[in-house]
Amino acid sequence: QMNVQITIGSGCTVTNGSDDGSVNTFGSISFGDYNDLSNLIDGRSFGSAGGSSFGLQCSLGTAYSIAISAGQNPVGAQRNMSSAGGLVAYNLYQDSGRTQLWGDGGVTGTVLSGTGTGSDEEVIVYGRVPSQATPAPGTYSDTVQVTIAW
Repeated sequence: QMNVQITIGSGCTVTNGSDDGSVNTFGSISFGDYNDLSNLIDGRSFGSAGGSSFGLQCSLGTAYSIAISAGQNPVGAQRNMSSAGGLVAYNLYQDSGRTQLWGDGGVTGTVLSGTGTGSDEEVIVYGRVPSQATPAPGTYSDTVQVTIAW
């Protein structure tokens, strides 16, 4: 006689990201090159492995949440990219219409919540640079922390 069994646990796996052993990279948003910021500029995330954004594959019925921090240069609830002391404001959203701010559950906006289907689901972060005074020329950047809980 031999007993055979398997235990299926609940959990989530990030897809189309990368891992260097200590840090997971979920991708990036590039707003492009502009000489002034007088108009809205929209962007969206792309996975670090190329192509589409990162994905999340959670066990069937597993509740999850995805939070995004305020970044390295916030002023109050406003995220900012910086370069040589200058700032460019930007926002991150959960929806393509850019109406639902994506944050950490505090002043930056709500977390994205969902329930796993067992399939890989693409997670897109939508970005927008609002109209604002144009700072000095340079490359402006920020890094936000993405936290996935289940």
